[in-house]
Amino acid sequence: MALDWTFHPAGDATAPTVLVVPGGGYHHLAAHEGAPVAGWLNELGLHAAVLHYAVGYHVWPRPLHDARAALRALRSGDVPLPVDRRRVGVLGFSAGGHLAALLATDSPDVPGADPLTFAGRPDVALLAYPVTDLRETMFGRLPNLHTDSADNLLGEGAPEEVRAALSVATRVTPPEEEELPDLFLWTTSDDATVPALHALSLMTSLAVAGVPFEGHVFRSGRHGLGLADEEPEVAQWTDLAERWLADRGWC
Repeated sequence: MALDWTFHPAGDATAPTVLVVPGGGYHHLAAHEGAPVAGWLNELGLHAAVLHYAVGYHVWPRPLHDARAALRALRSGDVPLPVDRRRVGVLGFSAGGHLAALLATDSPDVPGADPLTFAGRPDVALLAYPVTDLRETMFGRLPNLHTDSADNLLGEGAPEEVRAALSVATRVTPPEEEELPDLFLWTTSDDATVPALHALSLMTSLAVAGVPFEGHVFRSGRHGLGLADEEPEVAQWTDLAERWLADRGWC
């Protein structure tokens, strides 16, 4: 099946390219986390491709297959963009952040996914207020206050071992075992939809494994802010991300 995505070139020159993965709880795709984000990336001199991955009830593993196919196409040059194939990144929001993080920690043995679709990992990953844990409890004792994305993705009543295997905080490996891409994460401390604990648990796993990352927790801001144009404090994330990308020679 052909991919459903839109391309946003920054110009005619070969440049790093970012796969943009909107959120929406695996129920729908949030438009403000797609084209406007691609426009911002274009301003940085980066090409962007917005992925309209499969959503709906019990949709697993189609979203990951879509993301893998997109990564493979960008790396192969089989797209209408002059992609620097050594620099292909992913930027995901909320449930799209979960999918982006799955891609960043991907391996051929993901439960339920076709191993033949494995396409490697992106070179960098940026995660905005991501869903990171699909289990009923976090850290083995704290109730997970956001399970809607998990229920949409896997169906209600999915086995806990599958929820655990697809919780990206459990998928982090030390650099000497399997290298992860450079990671940039942000969230807000009072996010009432996907609590900050989701991003913090992934940051904790990265720190324990000795994986470098940059993380930011802003004091206040509702869920789903996207570029956060109306929230000056949170809107700093784009400047921070630009600096982080520039430090890696991307813009």
